[in-house]
Amino acid sequence: MISIAQALDMVLGAVRPLPEEEVALDESVGRVLAEDVVAGADVPAFANSQMDGYAVRAEDVAGGSESCPVELRVLGTIAAGRPLGLTVGRGEAARIMTGAPIPAGADAVIPVEEASSDAPERVSIASSAMAGRFVRPAGEDMRAGDRVLEEGRRLGAPDIGLLASLGRASVRLRRRPRVAILGTGDELVPIGGALGPGQIHDSNAHALGAAVRELGGEPSLLGIVRDDPAALRAALTAALRFDAVLSTGGVSVGDFDHVKDVMDEIGLERRFWRVAQKPGKPIVFAVRDQTLFFGLPGNPVSAMVCFHLYVAPALRAAAGLREVFLPASDVVLGEAIRTAKDLTELVRCTLRSEAGVLVALTTGTQSSGALRSLSLADGLLISPPGTAELRAGDPARALLLRAGPALASTHPFA
Repeated sequence: MISIAQALDMVLGAVRPLPEEEVALDESVGRVLAEDVVAGADVPAFANSQMDGYAVRAEDVAGGSESCPVELRVLGTIAAGRPLGLTVGRGEAARIMTGAPIPAGADAVIPVEEASSDAPERVSIASSAMAGRFVRPAGEDMRAGDRVLEEGRRLGAPDIGLLASLGRASVRLRRRPRVAILGTGDELVPIGGALGPGQIHDSNAHALGAAVRELGGEPSLLGIVRDDPAALRAALTAALRFDAVLSTGGVSVGDFDHVKDVMDEIGLERRFWRVAQKPGKPIVFAVRDQTLFFGLPGNPVSAMVCFHLYVAPALRAAAGLREVFLPASDVVLGEAIRTAKDLTELVRCTLRSEAGVLVALTTGTQSSGALRSLSLADGLLISPPGTAELRAGDPARALLLRAGPALASTHPFA
């Protein structure tokens, strides 16, 4: 068996970036940039007012106060989007709205609350101002030539607004990963179907499909394949048109575990089978052309843990992201935990903050069939090989499954 670190190296070493495509801006949120974005012009392109008020020359209002207001002649009103071509001279002002361009000659804005007027052509200023007060200078947000977004960035809502402010109607992105998902086993029944003796609903397909969607991928659930080599051969061959294929079950050493043999028959190059971890030891990884194949264990927790460890980083890397691994955090054990001595065990745990320290407690049974224990988990506590028991109060590391710190650029098993 190989280690988790060795398996990760093999998986990521096989990943190739997905093709680029031009995508309309409003369809780009959550997608990954395939280009650096450089500002083609200053944003904003002109100095403008932060407030409704009066555009003035700072030197004209230097002595203004409530007890000694400054009287200025008002030239007119400048609305946003309606520059008047005014020039503010000595003793003059222009009424100005938020976002309107600062007129020539003016270098500050007095908010309307600090001014009074008893006639449209006059204003009394009851405060002073330094040059630049309440003025947004040209290029305050971005300067022409600035690299404002980098290739490999997942676009969020503010990024979409930034691109819109640059006038970009579309952007170059990596194509979404297309992932085929199929379950194997005579015991599986589609959800909604009646269960016969010894049968279970196919939960893996739906959990994995949801996990792919969370990553921004496009899952295709191809259904259930029975424990028959010919049926499995046909299903896997058809799935090889996808970027990645996820199968569940049939990867161990039982009489009905046909996945590995069929992989060899259809030309999938096996890179590894079995990793020294718990849960998820019998995972198999193979490649044919540009398609990544993950033969995941059939037990639902094992399948999902392997997804988090191997499939998710591979899909993120293929989509162009640089940070592809789950973040890890230092924790303190809140209880003693027996673990597999010869394997790296990933213990499902809850995390709570006590006096600034994250305390880890198990979610209960660590059976690989107990999916609820993973649903309750905030993280996966890492118990390294050679450790038969983690003691209460010991420090440890945990992979964070729920929203928290950003993804990491290095994995915690290095």
